[in-house]
Amino acid sequence: MRMSSEELNAFYGSRLGQVAMDLLTAKLRDAWGPAKGLRLAGFGFTAPILDAFPDVERSVSMVPAGAGPLGSCREVLVDEDRWPLREASVDRLLILHGLEEAPDPKRTLREAWRVLADDGRVIVVAANRHGFWTLVENSVFAAGRAYSRRQLINLLGRSLFAPTAQASALYFPPVPRLARVAPLWERTASRLEPLGMPLPNVAGALLLEARRSMAAPVQGSKAEVLRPFLAPARRPAGLAAERDGRKVHRS
Repeated sequence: MRMSSEELNAFYGSRLGQVAMDLLTAKLRDAWGPAKGLRLAGFGFTAPILDAFPDVERSVSMVPAGAGPLGSCREVLVDEDRWPLREASVDRLLILHGLEEAPDPKRTLREAWRVLADDGRVIVVAANRHGFWTLVENSVFAAGRAYSRRQLINLLGRSLFAPTAQASALYFPPVPRLARVAPLWERTASRLEPLGMPLPNVAGALLLEARRSMAAPVQGSKAEVLRPFLAPARRPAGLAAERDGRKVHRS
């Protein structure tokens, strides 16, 4: 059974949850920019992040029916694998707390594939199975199945997505008294990663951006060997993209 909307709202309404949401929102804003004029959608628990994009053409936050009553009028209850959206109607899609407790994550992602435009992008935020946050019982990232980066990449590949960028977030332990120093912790971790520090292994959340693909990846394909993202010191909140064999940074 999924975490309820009340549980998620209670956590993200706490000081620790607010800091976590701010850090995740910064990652999304850095990846997508203002998204002006685009059509946004979210699945799972996404309303607070989508609210950070006021200049979009339209947005909708979809909550799995199993999560119970809605937290606000900005949300709509949907089936896990049947969304009330037309094909190719979404430019940017966010999935947060959407896959970990999904009965069939691949079917959920195939629905994401259906609604995403040909040039659209999806960002999946999933609990890191190696991170601190999955070890604390009262953490919202401890519910359901957590993923390693390799597992998440392979799942997206089997669902006809081609990963294009990746990042990590929530490096600080989920301890309320550490919330006030969390932004400093996050910036420091982002600066250390390019030096070869294995910090993604302790981050609480993995972020993987992908685009639609018309073919499933074969063994040894680029999608399967995508390396962990190393954030540049000058842009600690950024997502890195792999294009034509080069690593570039979005602004």
